[in-house]
Amino acid sequence: MRLFPTTLTLRARLTWWYGLVLVVVLGVSGVAVVWMNGRLGVNRVDGQLADVEATVLKILTNELREQVLPPAAAAEASETVSDRNVAVAISDAHGATLASSLPGRDLFRTIALAQEPMVSTVYTSTGTWRLRARRDRVDGTVFVVVVAISLSDLAREQRELRKAMLIGMPIVLLLAGMGGWWLASIGLAPLTAMTQRAARLPLSGSEDLGEASRPDEIGQLTRAFNGLVARLRAALETQRRFMADASHELRTPMSIIRSAADVALSRDRRSHQEYREALAIVGDQSRRVGRLVDDMLVLARADAGGYPLHVVDLDLSEVVADCRRALATLASERSVQIRSQEGSDVPLRGDEDLLRRLVQNLLHNAIQHTPPGGTVAVSVASEPGGATIRVSDSGSGIPEDDRARIFDRFVRLDEERGGNGTGLGLPIARWIAGAHGGTLMLEASGPRGSTFCVTLTAPADSHSSPPRSRDVTQFLQPR
Repeated sequence: MRLFPTTLTLRARLTWWYGLVLVVVLGVSGVAVVWMNGRLGVNRVDGQLADVEATVLKILTNELREQVLPPAAAAEASETVSDRNVAVAISDAHGATLASSLPGRDLFRTIALAQEPMVSTVYTSTGTWRLRARRDRVDGTVFVVVVAISLSDLAREQRELRKAMLIGMPIVLLLAGMGGWWLASIGLAPLTAMTQRAARLPLSGSEDLGEASRPDEIGQLTRAFNGLVARLRAALETQRRFMADASHELRTPMSIIRSAADVALSRDRRSHQEYREALAIVGDQSRRVGRLVDDMLVLARADAGGYPLHVVDLDLSEVVADCRRALATLASERSVQIRSQEGSDVPLRGDEDLLRRLVQNLLHNAIQHTPPGGTVAVSVASEPGGATIRVSDSGSGIPEDDRARIFDRFVRLDEERGGNGTGLGLPIARWIAGAHGGTLMLEASGPRGSTFCVTLTAPADSHSSPPRSRDVTQFLQPR
């Protein structure tokens, strides 16, 4: 069960807990104060008993020195010391009472027979008494002296103290509750202001909760919230830009497909060749849409962290050689020569399919940007803890202003040459390199061409599996 309803505000909960803790503290403190007051009172009474006993013994000594008989001396001592709150009983060595003002004579006789000094609290019909009994020899005569002090005054003090606490504690709790509510209001005022400002934050723009200059928890919360807002806006902006770019990229092939279909169906009869041409256009654009959707799904899953790596032991030089052979036809069509420098075996642990996609994207990008008669060079080398792949083309290079954005999604610097691409090849390649603990960067670019460098390390196993057969058919289409 909950101590309080969940509908209470945080301010009310803090006040509730503050009041609850205060009740416990005051209760324990009150019990401790009452107990301590009682112990101190008893100790004070014990001190008074010792003083009264000393007085009685002094009187007995004086009376006996004056040749007064023991009963008369005992009576004189009892009458001198006794009052409303102090009682004295004196007996001889055999327990015979010589003088007594102590209530409860049976109790007195029991104490009088004690051989050792004793201090005790007794309860009689006349109230509670604190007794002190002692057997002593005075001028050769043995006396048993019992002195008692009533604890009525101490009991009255205890009652008054408990009554004062019962009256004062509710007042203290009320004042403390009001103070706790006020302190909670002051402490939560920054949170209330943050809540109101956060509710007014737009999804776009640069507004946040303001400068977090406070070094306390409120400042930490403000900085964390500002960082969260910045990340959310960046994610929304990326998603918005991605959707806009995807819509733009999908609109062109879909428009071509629709136009080809409308033209083919605009007349009742068309020649067999005309239908084949229309279907060829539809098929080509459908494949382009399929490649675009596939690339978009890869990046979407990568952004969401839901693309598992199937890590196996592989030879990276064989992967590069397979990709070079897969793109030989495309290079031949464009009169581009691919030169490979695979060299010896380059062992690596990684996702074979993704690494093929990375190499093929880089080779396709290089072929697309190499003029007829040019050359594309690819090399792979083993490095400590990983491997390095370099892909170079002999194109015109990348302008200085565009080098920072070539890895952005849907960016195509040469629309005439890259018309069949999606603008997602390099972003996917960079993600694959990062997934393998490496990097993809533009190492050099100039009038004689560009060089991309990939560094790879063995990634942490996401899903380990045995080596799979080489299946390059699914990557034969250019990206």
